[in-house]
Amino acid sequence: MKRKFNAFTLAEVLISITIIGVIAMLTLPNVINNYQKKVYVTNVQKVYNVVSDAAQKYMTDNNSDSLEETDLTSIEGVGEFLNNYFKIIKDCNVISNKTKNICLIPSYKDVDGVSIYTPYFDERYCVILNTGAFVCMDTMRMLSPLSHGYSSVIFDINGVKPPNTKGLDLFSFELYSDGKISEGYEKQTKIEFCVSNAQDGGYAAGCFTKLRQNNWVMDY
Repeated sequence: MKRKFNAFTLAEVLISITIIGVIAMLTLPNVINNYQKKVYVTNVQKVYNVVSDAAQKYMTDNNSDSLEETDLTSIEGVGEFLNNYFKIIKDCNVISNKTKNICLIPSYKDVDGVSIYTPYFDERYCVILNTGAFVCMDTMRMLSPLSHGYSSVIFDINGVKPPNTKGLDLFSFELYSDGKISEGYEKQTKIEFCVSNAQDGGYAAGCFTKLRQNNWVMDY
């Protein structure tokens, strides 16, 4: 007695392959996008840690409890700090070269992917790190005798490479005089500024704030 075997016809196999292909086409872009966002966040954390560690070591080496008591109050001092406490592959020195585009992207897309966003790099000392990120920092200054001093830091985690978009590879934060990193002014720390079309360089701080407050998850 012959046993009967259930077999798929060619049509059934083709239909199955087609269904699997459609499902893959629908899900793969999301998988890739989520993975890329995790890579972005990891690189943001790297810059955050590098700046934080450098500030603490700099204060220790200068026997100071405040960055306001160091040479970071001058742009030359900022340049020495970046060159001596960071692993850099290029000193862009926008101030001395009088050339904004020597290392930097002149404009970025906003997070909507359409609007143009122009960071404010003037009066900042810029370098490119060995990771490919560029970091631009201005001098340490006091807000008032009763408040902390701060230096504004703008950074692109992958330099000139795409996506060149605020909140994806471009961010900013403030380095306080005690060596800690904060999100910036109150108006900059509001979450909506990450996804707004604001044309102020400081508003990239809103995206950095959003990441920190969201346990380093990029959900926008």
